[in-house]
Amino acid sequence: MKPKYFFWIIFAFTTYWILQLYKPFLMNLIVALLLCVATFGLKKFIDSFIKYNFISSFVTIIVFLGIFIIPITLVINSTINDISKIDTNKVLQFTDEAKRQSIELLEQFPSSIKNSAIDSIKSININTIASHAVNISGIIGKIGINFITDLIFILIFLYLFYYYGVFLKNYIIDIIPFDRLDSKDILDEVSGVLKVVFFSTIISMILQGLSFGIAVSFFGFSGILFGVLYGIASIIPVVGGAIVWIPVSLYIYWGGDLSGAIFIALYSMIFIGTIIDNIIKPVIINIVNRMMLNNPVKINEMVIFISILAGLASFGFWGIIIGPTMSAFFIALLRTYKHRFKNT
Repeated sequence: MKPKYFFWIIFAFTTYWILQLYKPFLMNLIVALLLCVATFGLKKFIDSFIKYNFISSFVTIIVFLGIFIIPITLVINSTINDISKIDTNKVLQFTDEAKRQSIELLEQFPSSIKNSAIDSIKSININTIASHAVNISGIIGKIGINFITDLIFILIFLYLFYYYGVFLKNYIIDIIPFDRLDSKDILDEVSGVLKVVFFSTIISMILQGLSFGIAVSFFGFSGILFGVLYGIASIIPVVGGAIVWIPVSLYIYWGGDLSGAIFIALYSMIFIGTIIDNIIKPVIINIVNRMMLNNPVKINEMVIFISILAGLASFGFWGIIIGPTMSAFFIALLRTYKHRFKNT
């Protein structure tokens, strides 16, 4: 057997078991790597002020965390304040009024549907609400613990990628069996797309959260709290901001303001969910690509937008960055084939 064949057999065997070894952390590693590529410009900016790499890498992590921790802290603080002000009597009144209006609405339906639904609504009381709240909070708690665990590992890997980023980039360029210029072009293309996705997603979150926060503030809600909640919810696959605007609309409706509830629902679905998320967001992607990058990527903004949706559908939350990365890498490979290998 020729040595090179033996090498590839051993290499494939070893690669398989390496993937099995790191399988529990593989997604965290990939996400950390992609986040590093998307935000390495921030690391370079901090490097201009801090000359020690291990310190600047740590500071970059802190700044990166601040983007998420500050809004979450505002939500938690506002939620605690609102919970402390809850009047139990008003909750009971609201529950009774909601039950009454729901029963009146159900009276219009056929009796086979109406009777069982009305019985279920009548059984609702403060105790059942508390019980469901405890169950839901338990589910949310489990999801939150998993998310926090993943986030801790992602931050650890992200620090290592920040610290060894330049070395890793040069090493990857050296081992890829392409011309060095082609390898650099592929990595720059993927890096550019990640930066576009990262910054356009942040801008879209802020724009959607701001739009919703301003609207609900006119109905007596905390604009900051619900704006931040909506901004965060807007990046959740499938449901998105609906998990915020639907309860708000129902609360307004049960409070006796039907026109206000309809306004919030239509405003959220048409203006925020359709115009901002589906029409303005591609424009944001185009602006970010042309104005925030020194070398704009050569991929159409609609391709980036569709790849974000595909990533969300296939990989969930982290598909926001995985989808565009895979698409950019594939397109970059096609360009390399066209320019270098098509006629060989």
